[in-house]
Amino acid sequence: MSVAQQPIQYLEYRVKPGDTLSFILSQFYDVGFGSSEYKRRAAGIMELNPHISNPDRITAGDLLVLEASTGSQMCLAPQGSQPKLFKAPAPQILSSVPRDSDSDFYALSWLASNANYLTLPGSVALGGQGNLLSGGNLGLIDKVSELYADYKSGKLTKNQYDYQRRLTLDQFRKNIGPFEKLLYGEKTPHEVVRIARGGGVPATANITANTQQLKKLAAMAKHGGIVLTGVGVAASCVQIADADSSKKKNEIFIETLASTTIGAAGSYAVGLFLISNPVGWGTAIVLAAGTVAAGYLAGKGARAAYDLTGAKVDFVSGTGVGSICRR
Repeated sequence: MSVAQQPIQYLEYRVKPGDTLSFILSQFYDVGFGSSEYKRRAAGIMELNPHISNPDRITAGDLLVLEASTGSQMCLAPQGSQPKLFKAPAPQILSSVPRDSDSDFYALSWLASNANYLTLPGSVALGGQGNLLSGGNLGLIDKVSELYADYKSGKLTKNQYDYQRRLTLDQFRKNIGPFEKLLYGEKTPHEVVRIARGGGVPATANITANTQQLKKLAAMAKHGGIVLTGVGVAASCVQIADADSSKKKNEIFIETLASTTIGAAGSYAVGLFLISNPVGWGTAIVLAAGTVAAGYLAGKGARAAYDLTGAKVDFVSGTGVGSICRR
């Protein structure tokens, strides 16, 4: 004797300010982002709600129909959502795989919610690397070439040259500290920064090659920092597009502008100082962390100041950011 199939139950859920489709999925079904079940649920929601042609465009007040599973995956709705439970014939689900545009939406939603977890530690790491390989520390390696020139011109004896070369590279090795293995592998700076003995090779070829290699690593850190800044700005743009009021859009804009400006100014100032001042690895990281913290706190402070003034000026509309940062 067969058991009659129970009709599928559905929830009506009114979208609240700040909701995203990915957030709703995680709250109602407790599925991990990017999992096969997550994708199946996302496709189901889009099929159940044909009035939503673009998952990027759910806004506060939208009414969503959600399948109310009876299995263990169904979670309680977010507090205060008060979904309405009802029964209805299940619509035909055409596909269990999200469209390509959905994948872009998920990526943007993740970026908007988690940008700080990527940009803040990443900026400290790349800033520390750039500070460590600044002009001051690289100047210690270039100094070996100058010492060799003084030796060849007779200004220094062989013993004097060897002694000062050792002191200079000892200082450089102390400055880079635990990063020595990352930069030199199993060798030491003393072994790498040596005078070339080949007749057809310039005597300072090894020194020049090492300096150029370290400069490339410093440039990579600088470019990486620019990329992370772009990621942070892009995440803020998504947040501005998702904000449900002009006030919130302007708060995000002001915070991003202040944070980016102060962070860039701080990095520039630190860079100028380090052109001629060699520093240890600990100081390099502290300076990078301080620059990131200054930018972050400046952003929060600017946002608070904007609120204290009554949030009367609409910078987002006035600067045209609103037309750029939109879904």
